[in-house]
Amino acid sequence: MLNALTYVTRRCPRKCEYCALRDAIDVGPELNNEQWIHAFEILKELGVEFNLILGNECWLLKDDLITIMSQNKVPYALYTTCPEPLFTNYRDKMFQVVDNLSCGVDWPLSYLLKKKEQDMSDDEKKSLSAWRGFAWFKKHHPDMDCQGTITVSKKNALYVYDTVRELSELGVFVGINFIHWNSDGLFDFFPPRSVLKDWVFDDEYDKTMLVNVLNDVIQDPGRLQNPEMLQMDFDKMINMGWHCQGNPYGGPTIDADGSLRVCGYRKGKETSKFSIFDLPEKLEEWKKAVYTDAMNCPGCSWSYPWMFHYWEEKNGEMGNDVFVKHAGDHIPKKDWSERRIK
Repeated sequence: MLNALTYVTRRCPRKCEYCALRDAIDVGPELNNEQWIHAFEILKELGVEFNLILGNECWLLKDDLITIMSQNKVPYALYTTCPEPLFTNYRDKMFQVVDNLSCGVDWPLSYLLKKKEQDMSDDEKKSLSAWRGFAWFKKHHPDMDCQGTITVSKKNALYVYDTVRELSELGVFVGINFIHWNSDGLFDFFPPRSVLKDWVFDDEYDKTMLVNVLNDVIQDPGRLQNPEMLQMDFDKMINMGWHCQGNPYGGPTIDADGSLRVCGYRKGKETSKFSIFDLPEKLEEWKKAVYTDAMNCPGCSWSYPWMFHYWEEKNGEMGNDVFVKHAGDHIPKKDWSERRIK
């Protein structure tokens, strides 16, 4: 099983709190349509079986994204924040080609509906956009795949169970991830822990509260994709204490300019010397670069590579279904997604 990750653009339609940080990431001009189509062909040639596609906001490519995805033959999840008016203007055309809707959603709808939108924080507004996107999608494309990823922090921890439950009841698959920070200066998407002091779990009360919440989720996981992860060592889980041991998820991470990263969270000093167009000719050199950069990482607790390793060790075939079909040992097979595999 080989997984990949792709950043198709660095642009963002929102003026979010951390966009300035992400805009400062050193990337060159974005690939054009023909180059992206070629890049996805290379992923297929390498044997990649699942590709996580991110932005900032993928849909800012508009018709170009439709052109690119119509040629993509690797199963994928494509994330969007459902920003308006972009989502409304492109959703009918987009879902003639795109076969899933994946969003970050950190708050339950029941909580958001109690607030005025003008009083919401950035993450609350993005969660509301996701809920609106899911509602439209389930009405007009009820059999297609939807997934919501919850980033758990001190701010929303008490609401995690409700978010999992409400997404599951809507027929949306759920992933749980944990708040990360720039622990060594090389996690280029995150600020340092000191900036996130209101978000990170930093005392025994926080930890006890989160343990109780996660135990409730484990007992009633619904359509949660990674309940197994919630049973890993707790301190490792909330303190970026897990390690991929030199192999994040098997396949390449492509940045918006075609350069390669060690993983979605880190650029890497050696890996970034390569481009996706260097593969497969320089495959072995790239693998060594990824291993070197990954082993120099202090660790993370990112659910994507954690799940890749868990299922590689337990059952690679089932692991492929976990990523492509949102399968799970606790999810009835009749509820797994049926994707438009090309």
